[in-house]
Amino acid sequence: MNVKKIFGMNVHSYRKLKKLSQEQLAEILDISVKHVSTIETGKVFASAELIEKIAETLNVSLSALFYTPEEKSLDDSDLKKIEQIIEEETQNAIQLIKKRIHTD
Repeated sequence: MNVKKIFGMNVHSYRKLKKLSQEQLAEILDISVKHVSTIETGKVFASAELIEKIAETLNVSLSALFYTPEEKSLDDSDLKKIEQIIEEETQNAIQLIKKRIHTD
């Protein structure tokens, strides 16, 4: 699925959650209803300024407008790697703190 379609589907979903019609959203955004429709169907893409305005109007993060449930979720091996990295970084931080304490 391409980014225009993902973005459009998310705009549509969040607009519905806010109980806004395409007409209402178009009025708030100061664009045509046709433009809202073509964005939601993934036929066109919004400008950066319009994307920011959509996110603000729908009260969602910018990243939420580009989210797709098809993204890879973390599995057990990913979580183990994260835990290992956290442990290593914690140990490194402890060593650095000890060095700073002894040199001050």
